[in-house]
Amino acid sequence: HLEGVMSVLIIGAAGAVGSQLTRSILRRRGPGSVIAADRRLAKGHRSPMPPDIADLVVNGYGHEGKGIDIRDEASIDAVLKEHKSTVEVVWNLAAPLSVETAMDPAVAHDITVGGMERLCRACDTHGVPRICFTDSIGSFGASAPRQGATARWLTENLDQDPGSDYGVQKRGCRKVLREWGGDSRWAVLPGVLHADSTWGKGTTEYALDAMLCAAEGREFVCPVPEDVQLPMIYRDDLIRGLVGLMDAEREELEEPESGYALAGFSFSAAELFKLIATLEPTFSWVPSGDDTGPAARFARLWPDSISGVEAKRDLGFSPRVSLEA
Repeated sequence: HLEGVMSVLIIGAAGAVGSQLTRSILRRRGPGSVIAADRRLAKGHRSPMPPDIADLVVNGYGHEGKGIDIRDEASIDAVLKEHKSTVEVVWNLAAPLSVETAMDPAVAHDITVGGMERLCRACDTHGVPRICFTDSIGSFGASAPRQGATARWLTENLDQDPGSDYGVQKRGCRKVLREWGGDSRWAVLPGVLHADSTWGKGTTEYALDAMLCAAEGREFVCPVPEDVQLPMIYRDDLIRGLVGLMDAEREELEEPESGYALAGFSFSAAELFKLIATLEPTFSWVPSGDDTGPAARFARLWPDSISGVEAKRDLGFSPRVSLEA
C-alpha cells in the first residue's frame, strides 16, 4: 500500500460492477487506492481481478489462497484489521441477483443481510466511517409508483411488500445500515447493461441473454413479458453515479438515508428485440410461456422507470447512454 493513500475496500471487486468501480477509483485516486476483496480466486491463487488492474490494487483476498467471504466474519475482520489505518470507505457489492435469490432464499439472506450485519460490526471494531451499498429496483413492490420511483419512497414506506425475498433482503440491508448509524449511502440500481462475457441469473439480465443469442445465431427464449418496460442503465453511466455518491460531501446529500436512484433509460423486450433485429436481421425469439417464473413475476412487479431528479440535483449525475446510443 502506498504511504498516505486513503483507500476504498470493495467487497465483490471481481464482479461486473466491482471491477469497473475499481478501475474508476484507481483512475481518480491512483494505484494502491483500492483494496480489492472477493471470494473468488484465480488459478494458482493469483488475483481474480482483470490483468490490467491486478497489479494496481491492494490484495484484499486474505492469505494462503483464501478469499474474502461476506459470510465469514473472521475474513472480513482480518482484511479491515490489516488495512484499518487507511480504509475510509467500504463498498458492499456482495449479493445474489433476483432469480438466484428466488432459487435459494436462505443462502441469499445469509450473504445479503447477514453479510451486511457482519460488515457493520467489523467497521465498528476498526473505525471505518462509511459504508456504501447497492440496492435494487427489486426493492419496489406492487404498491410503488410505476413511473419515476424514488429511493425516498422506500424510506417512507418501510412496511410495503416488495413481493419477493430479494426485495425483502434489500430492505433488511437498509434497516441494518440505519441501525449502524454511521455514514451509510445506497444506490437503487436498475438493470445493468455491459459487454462482459458472463453474468448472473437476474431478471433484467434477459437483455444480455438476448444480445448473446443474437451474436451467436441462437433463438432466444424470452422469460419476461415482451410489453413490460424495465429500467436499465449502461455500466459506465452507473459507475459514474456510484463514484459520485461515494465522494459527495455528506451535507450535499439531501435525500433520506443518503439513498439515490440512479436512472438510465427504460425499454421493453419488444423494443429491444426490434433494435437487435436492425443489427442482426436473423435474430429470432419466442416467449418462454412461463408467466409464473421469477423473471416474469418480477418484471410485472417492478416500476417502469425510476427518478433521476435527485441524483442530478445532489450528485450532478445524468446518464449519457440511451437504448439507441
